[in-house]
Parts: sequence; structure tokens; C-alpha cells
Amino acid sequence: MKTCIECGGLMSRDGGLGLCPKCLLAAALESSGPASEPDPARAADYELLEEIARGGMGAVYQARQRSLNRVVALKVLLGGAFAGEESRRRIKAEAAAAARLQHPHIVPVFDTGMLDGQPFYSMAFVPGRTLEEIVRTGALAPQRAAKLVRHIAL
Repeated sequence: MKTCIECGGLMSRDGGLGLCPKCLLAAALESSGPASEPDPARAADYELLEEIARGGMGAVYQARQRSLNRVVALKVLLGGAFAGEESRRRIKAEAAAAARLQHPHIVPVFDTGMLDGQPFYSMAFVPGRTLEEIVRTGALAPQRAAKLVRHIAL
């Protein structure tokens, strides 16, 4: 296992720049500069537990929402102060679009806001393997793939 270069904590995955999720987010938030208005109450409401996914626009963390004592998935825009306005607009639009959808197989959005100037949104945390992890071991049998698509679509 790797250790975080900032706090020395163990990391289950290779963290960005050698930092654990908590230290990586702290560094990104610090880099947002004095122009942003930090909201300590909002930032303090989420305790990052583990990075669970990363894409071109954001990182998703398993987090604990302290005020409601629940585990959530927290998507935060990557790039800190270097994230452009287009990226900020896209993550807000993504959260708004997801929040409008009502379906048993779509994860609900709980909260949106800014963490030290960086847009985020939280949603229900669904434990288990991702579809990406399932197909990484090989292609699904056609019947299994059809059952999954049917289950998701209904």
C-alpha cells in the first residue's frame, strides 16, 4: 500500500500527486485563492473517506455527511483554481440534470454547493462493483448483458 506524502496515511489506491483523497482535496481547495469565499460549515459537513472514481472533469469520493450521519458519494470538480468556467458550468448542469431524473435505478442527488470555491454535488452512495469493474474481467455473456440492460431500463 502507498502512503500519503502529506499526512502519511495509508492509501488504497495511487492518489493524485502522491496525496490521499483528504489531502488532495485540501490542496485543491487551498489553491482556489483568496478570491473565493470559503464556507467552513459546508466543508466541515463532509468527511472524505476514500476516492472511488476519477474522470476527466471530477473526482468522486465516498464521504460521510456529518449533519445527517450518512454515507454519500461526493463529486468535486478537479483542477482547483485552474478549473475553467466551462468546467464549473458543466458540473453544475450535470448535477441539475441528474436531480431532475426520478427513477429507481438512478442515484438521487442530495446536495449541491461550493467547497472553498469549488462546485460539488452529493448523491446517494451505492456500494458494490461498478459496471466497469465487472466488464474489466472480460465481456459479459449476451444473456447476462441483456438481463442487466433490462433491469436498468425498467
